[in-house]
Amino acid sequence: MDTGCDQLHATVDADGVGVIVFDNPAKHNAMTADMLAALGRVRRAFAADPAVRVVVVTGAGDRAFISGADIAQLGGGTLPTPAAAPAPASAPADPTPGGALDVGRPVLAMIRGYCIGGGLMIALAADVRICSEDASFGIPAAKLGVGYPHEATTTLVALVGPGQAAEILYSGRRIDAREAERIGLVNRVVPPDALEDTVFALAREIASNAPLSHVAHQRSIRAAVSGRPGDRAAVDAAVQAAWTSADFREGAAAFLERRPPTFTGR
Repeated sequence: MDTGCDQLHATVDADGVGVIVFDNPAKHNAMTADMLAALGRVRRAFAADPAVRVVVVTGAGDRAFISGADIAQLGGGTLPTPAAAPAPASAPADPTPGGALDVGRPVLAMIRGYCIGGGLMIALAADVRICSEDASFGIPAAKLGVGYPHEATTTLVALVGPGQAAEILYSGRRIDAREAERIGLVNRVVPPDALEDTVFALAREIASNAPLSHVAHQRSIRAAVSGRPGDRAAVDAAVQAAWTSADFREGAAAFLERRPPTFTGR
């Protein structure tokens, strides 16, 4: 699809796997305001497209997932700060990373190289993070004199616990892939030459399962992380929709007939 930005690409393959690529390799895929605006357009397009069953987000090249925000723009005020950003319901261009991967589908982050600052914020917005052995992670907010957004910090704490989150945020230091796996920041670490095959095999496995089940499970997981009581109604509605769907009837029939199910998202 045309994202309106040469540095952010989006495609959907025949298996229903949507792919988002941050493509600014000269700056280790650092995010610009144009890239974030394009990401908002892609998010809305993917959310509205029933052909999209799962999304993979990654960075171009082999040196970086996303190295963070473009500091030149951040310092010049081109990239908005979280406090200055509009509320999600009124944010037409999704100018900040929080919520930028909220497409109503499972999202996988395929990470190689640097995953730093705002780049880690994007990875935290994914449901599953798989990285190569040469990946490195960090949040240098304290070294820049800024605060990391609450939504991303909440997810970080849910993944690694308050102690590890505190060390990551207070020190601003880099951690390698194995430490990230040990503390729960990433799901899996694989050799660099196996990363793409591993991620896309999982993406296709997810894409073959029932979309309405994914909606219910994603909402349940996010409600568990957020702790917001108001999210429960949306979770219950999604669970009920799955149980009363044609896909549930198809799944039960396929199980009894010992054949693969064909889910339609209805």
